[in-house]
Amino acid sequence: MSDQAALHDAYAADYDAQVAAYDCYLAEALFGLCYDFVQPGQSLLDLGIGSGLSAAPFARAGLRVAGMDFAPAMLDLCRAKGIAVDLRQHDLCQLPWPYKPASFDHVICCGVFHFIADLEPVFRGAADVLRPGGLFAFTTRWPATALAPGEPFARRVEGGLAVFSHAPDTIAALIAGVGFDRLRQLRCYVGQDVFAIWVARRRSE
Repeated sequence: MSDQAALHDAYAADYDAQVAAYDCYLAEALFGLCYDFVQPGQSLLDLGIGSGLSAAPFARAGLRVAGMDFAPAMLDLCRAKGIAVDLRQHDLCQLPWPYKPASFDHVICCGVFHFIADLEPVFRGAADVLRPGGLFAFTTRWPATALAPGEPFARRVEGGLAVFSHAPDTIAALIAGVGFDRLRQLRCYVGQDVFAIWVARRRSE
């Protein structure tokens, strides 16, 4: 297990309570932005599924949820909730992912990307496993101050973890560069920090 996975596992048991204590509703907001575009019976992959908080609303709406995470204790928590039909331990930054191309109707990733510096491999992985017309919905941390032109992110360390606030222009370029069209974006507060929720659609070939 990587050092980063061990750090995430260390707070796995308290994760759901921490999210509630922060009044963090990113998962609910992400689901709301996707609601018009999803249907019961469709398949959804949650990248960095953790304890399953982000996938749960989609499961309740009748979607078949699969999840991938590099932290085994998080996967155990998610498995106990019974919301996913398939869970796999895998680092989402490592390609290829353990799924066939075009095997999912939708892909989400909530509360994860601010721990990853280089998002391009993840975006390419999402494009690979998504069917044409499928959603890719995710969150990023919004920079607290303007970044210099061409600077992809701001970095700081919190609780022993490196945290990245990606430049919006960088995210927009990644969305377009791997074959997505942006549908929606929403900014919201989590404590004193601003996060963006992005919803993009895989272009039809």
